[in-house]
Amino acid sequence: MEQNYYQPLKKGKAESETSFWINLVAFIICFGVLILCRIAGVPVTPYMFLLVTAVLTVSIVCLELIFYPETAVYDKWKFHRKVNWKRVGYKEIALLVTFGCIGIFYWLLPMYDYNDFQHKYFPFLKILLPSLVVGSIPYFAFMDKIDPEPEDAYYKIGYAIIHRQKTLTKFELGNYIRIWLVKAFWLALMQPYMMEKLNWLAKFDIAYFMDKPMEWFWAANAFCFFIDLTYASVGYMMNFKFLNTQTRTAEPTFLGWFVAIMCYWPFWGVLFYKFFFRYDEIGWLSVFEVQSIGWWLWFVMIIGLEFLYSMATVAAGIRFSNLTYRGLWNTGPYKYTKHPAYVFKNISWWLISMPFMAQTPAMAVKLSFLLFGVNIIYYLRAKTEERHLSHYPEYVEYALAMNDKSIFRWVAKILPFLKYKPLNDKDRLF
Repeated sequence: MEQNYYQPLKKGKAESETSFWINLVAFIICFGVLILCRIAGVPVTPYMFLLVTAVLTVSIVCLELIFYPETAVYDKWKFHRKVNWKRVGYKEIALLVTFGCIGIFYWLLPMYDYNDFQHKYFPFLKILLPSLVVGSIPYFAFMDKIDPEPEDAYYKIGYAIIHRQKTLTKFELGNYIRIWLVKAFWLALMQPYMMEKLNWLAKFDIAYFMDKPMEWFWAANAFCFFIDLTYASVGYMMNFKFLNTQTRTAEPTFLGWFVAIMCYWPFWGVLFYKFFFRYDEIGWLSVFEVQSIGWWLWFVMIIGLEFLYSMATVAAGIRFSNLTYRGLWNTGPYKYTKHPAYVFKNISWWLISMPFMAQTPAMAVKLSFLLFGVNIIYYLRAKTEERHLSHYPEYVEYALAMNDKSIFRWVAKILPFLKYKPLNDKDRLF
């Protein structure tokens, strides 16, 4: 973590920390490796997820070193000190205590105890955790040798544990805890989802789809989310300062966390969707006859929107993460709108559910109102994210430029409150 959270990362210029095209090529390489694994009959196990992580990360790092070297940290830091093993020890203690607290978090909450879907995550953890514990020692030693600011949050927390002295500000400690909560919560979701998609890819049989147009839709839908989950799941793994993918800050407000986690299991499926926002009682498949003109039109629009949504995740690359700032990305779909994932996702839901086509006007109004409520949730997610990221000058520069360049700038002319405005000093959160 950085000591000064809102200093420019790129000399004040709104330069992207990653390249959309490099990330896209890396995905193609990774997908090719998975196809070879399928041909070779390699079973889908947690090791395959680690293979995806390794191939994707190595591909991006190598391509960035060749074509986009300004994102790499190797040229910025030099070996300029001997390793301080006491400092490394403090960091290792902090990491072990953090892992212990996360273990208690998983053990304590029933959602991680009885759910079969979540149980797919723990065999993966049994493989990953020993590697992290052992590998963290040489990593901390290497970073201690090259990092200009070696006394980071890990050091301060480890020092505080051993010496029982206050070493962090309230914000630094809170930020450290929030960063690890983000990892603990979302990796436990994304990794099992990714394992499901890997199983889908291993069993995919193109011959089965040849004369089944409806299956084409489900296959295209699954592939779009396979792209999305590849980067979404790996992003929570690859959080390293050496790769310039570290988390600077995590969302500091309750509202920001609330509107984010309510969109994910178990909060969405068990509570909010079931009792508050059940809007999809119609659906486009009940409106159009299969292979009719309307059916093909909706097919193309829905898959197109889902593909654009997945491309927004590709643009983030291995820096993807909810509720955090890990550097600016303004390439790919982000060249055209600040929140492409939210925008395209929400539009697709209107096409998929078609609440306005309900059998009665009253039901159409009701279902449309419920879906609009979901849109409001994502609007709040976008606004809380903007407030968080607005502490970074490079994001402010990017967001102000999007007021004039966004493909949706005409909407802000109709609804002026949608236009981006920088934070005032009194509105700063940190």
